[in-house]
Amino acid sequence: MKRSKKEIFGIFLRCAIAMALFFVAIYYYDELSTLDVTAFTAATDNIALKSLLVLVVYVIKALTFVVPASVVYVAVGGIFPHFFAVLLNLVGIFIEVSVTYFLGRYLGKAAVEKILAKHEKGQRFLKKNVQNKGSVILGIRAVPAFPIDFVSLFYGASGVGYIKYAALSVLGISWRVIAFTILGSALFDWIPLDKIILIAICCIPIGVIVYLLKKFVFEPRKAAKNSPANKTKTISTGRPPDEV
Repeated sequence: MKRSKKEIFGIFLRCAIAMALFFVAIYYYDELSTLDVTAFTAATDNIALKSLLVLVVYVIKALTFVVPASVVYVAVGGIFPHFFAVLLNLVGIFIEVSVTYFLGRYLGKAAVEKILAKHEKGQRFLKKNVQNKGSVILGIRAVPAFPIDFVSLFYGASGVGYIKYAALSVLGISWRVIAFTILGSALFDWIPLDKIILIAICCIPIGVIVYLLKKFVFEPRKAAKNSPANKTKTISTGRPPDEV
């Protein structure tokens, strides 16, 4: 599996950005670990600004496909009161599915399928041959089998009605939003904030290592195993090539 220079550059650029965030987080660890979340949310102006930033994160998530949804739900649940946090996350999900839906409609079906084919979960979704029925959309959203943004891209490009899609998407995802939001609130009560910050910081280099292993070890092995030459050799001998 040979990667282009542009693809390799993109991989290492993502890693460099992640490690830069890691060192910045270490440098400002004292400030981060002593952040008073309760006092922060008590100020009306700050809540309004923080709410806006959360919604911006949802827009960024819709355009980059890299921010895990559960991480956002938990973080919002840890910062805001239960009811407001759930409402804010639901509004964020509505914005996210809307942005990605219209992006899919703008790009068109051929371009969207090309984007999804680059990702393993996107390939799995394309193979499902899903339909535009309301029950199917609701079922896909209720079961977290596929990324939110991939599904939105696909249905936007497929031309399904926007109101129908947005309403069913928010309804199907809502149970996860509520569960993870409440979990986020409880998490900050059970575990001190400085420990949560420390765990999050430690996860950055671990995530970078796993990402590099996936891109340069596991994916090339899988591509080599599934290559036409390898399959032909396996069929002709009746055994995998390494057993010949």
